[in-house]
Amino acid sequence: MTRRSDKKIRGPWARPIANPPLTLPVFLAYCQIAAALRPWNRPRSKFIAILQIQEDCYLPIYSQAAEIFLMGTWDRRDYSPCIRFWDDLARVRQRDQIEALEKQQAIFFAEPGQQLDTEAWLLADVVVSVPPRTRRQAEAALRRFGMPVTERDVGILLSETWSRLDQAFQSRRQPTLAIERLRQHRRITDTSTSIYEEPEGPTLDEMHGFGPLLEWGRDLALDLADYKAGRIQWEEVDSGVLISGPPGTGKTMFAGALAKTCGVPLIYGSVSAWQSAGALDEHLKAMRASFDEAKAKAPSILFVDEVDTFGDRSERDRSRGYLRGVIAGFLELLDGFNRRKGVIVVSACNNPQQLDPAIRRPGRLGQHFEVSLPDDHARRSILKYHSGIDLDPNHVEQFTVATEGFSGVEIEQLVRSAKRSARRRREDFAATHIVGELRPASELPPEYLHSVAVHEAGHAIVAIEVGFGELVSVKLASHIMLGNGNQVGGTTYAMPRHVRRTRTAYLDDIAVTLGGIAAETVVFEAFFDGAAGSHHADLNAVTRTATLLEAGLGMGHTLVVSDNAPSRLEYLRANDPELRRRVHDIIANEFERAKDIIRNRRAALDEIAGRLIQAKSLSGDDVREIVERHRRPTVSLAKLPRSIGA
Repeated sequence: MTRRSDKKIRGPWARPIANPPLTLPVFLAYCQIAAALRPWNRPRSKFIAILQIQEDCYLPIYSQAAEIFLMGTWDRRDYSPCIRFWDDLARVRQRDQIEALEKQQAIFFAEPGQQLDTEAWLLADVVVSVPPRTRRQAEAALRRFGMPVTERDVGILLSETWSRLDQAFQSRRQPTLAIERLRQHRRITDTSTSIYEEPEGPTLDEMHGFGPLLEWGRDLALDLADYKAGRIQWEEVDSGVLISGPPGTGKTMFAGALAKTCGVPLIYGSVSAWQSAGALDEHLKAMRASFDEAKAKAPSILFVDEVDTFGDRSERDRSRGYLRGVIAGFLELLDGFNRRKGVIVVSACNNPQQLDPAIRRPGRLGQHFEVSLPDDHARRSILKYHSGIDLDPNHVEQFTVATEGFSGVEIEQLVRSAKRSARRRREDFAATHIVGELRPASELPPEYLHSVAVHEAGHAIVAIEVGFGELVSVKLASHIMLGNGNQVGGTTYAMPRHVRRTRTAYLDDIAVTLGGIAAETVVFEAFFDGAAGSHHADLNAVTRTATLLEAGLGMGHTLVVSDNAPSRLEYLRANDPELRRRVHDIIANEFERAKDIIRNRRAALDEIAGRLIQAKSLSGDDVREIVERHRRPTVSLAKLPRSIGA
């Protein structure tokens, strides 16, 4: 009880202090200083402290708060405390240091990121990094001045600049009037920076389709909790990551979910928005403003979108000097322990290959995660999140097929359109409204499904016979067809991660790719038109591989090679009749080999195709078991009886 009483006596609210006046922002800054200098908050304590403020170091407020703190440790009314800014000018600094040593008590303030030399560490008894004002301190300030604690007012005290708080909370004005003025005249922030104290949207546990990136985010949330609790140091926290992927894959939504899961503010910065600020100086100023905002709210997440817009400093054009200056400024902000302590930089881009290599070095944005379009399960999960509806089994296949290649944003738009349709009809929102927004579909006839099953079975059998990778599964992806076509079947292989391929391996690849049309030719005496046309079609793929063998890898008639870029090989094939003939011969030979394999395994082919139509999917083990069971017994001439061979 005595200790609590002593603590009250030393508080600035225990006795009237005429100068400086105790306003709400001064009290808020006092709470920060008192927390930082708790061991020295006792009567007649002697110390010299350097406080490095990790947000806007607004001296008119902080100097008043420091004066109240120091005067609270002395009973003399004529006491004049030493409170100074840690100046980089040697002459000014020497004068201030002499005064501090004479009084044996002083508080110096340093700005965020200001580099302190050895002289500072030798002079000061303590150098403290003062974190930004906290929610608890803001709530205490409101209670101290008899004001109700509301979420909106706490947010104002945490987000407003010190200068605006100082202007609003004047000593002659009631605190309730001051906060009302701040409510009416909210600060207009820079267009390149937006703060979300409590990000809306899902948490990481509600996100789907992000693979290892989700695990990284969950680990970061645990590390941040340990950092805020003082169990680990900042250098043990991953402070930079690069996310790449096609537009609409949810990179921005992931940043919001990460901030919400970690319980930290999200600051949004866009490279294009920084660039729009104007000339190089203005561009750099806008970029620094985003980082400063993040440091003021640390621990926080700074999301930098379109980071590939920076480009690469190796590019040679008229704007090269401007580009080098911008990237150098960005690297300076990324580098260093103190420079962005408490700030996790999450950067996103569509084309990571265009990014300057220096940005992706360890300690900057060293970790890189690629985000692809959501798979079948992820798309259904995204639909459930946005609509709250579990699709009927009759609708699942149509949704899965119709949304193939959809991003999370497109699924959200689909749900929005379905809800609008329900409102227009004055009906309760249901799965039928979602299905109604999908592309039209029709049931595939049995003969069509049979031809697809034969095609996929052909790929699988040839792969097993030539030892191509590890067969994982064979599927009929869908029993329905959309108006503009869709993939109905598929065969999946697991390939070795590290392998050196010879000409034989490439020829096996061609044979397996031709296995589908080889099976169609054996069963139906012709193959269908789906084997060519698109970039990923079977005949297009083998044509590229065969051209690569002959002209790009030195595995054909000559060791002389050309640039193996696809466009270059296509040009050579189109303009060199001899090369085109050799490519044809390779494909024709492997086509015959694939057909021979299918003819020898016809019984296995028929069983695989039939079971595939019934079950829609077969595992690699199932297919291998069928092939092994149907192998024809062979008779070796080397083991014929002597009487037969005579």
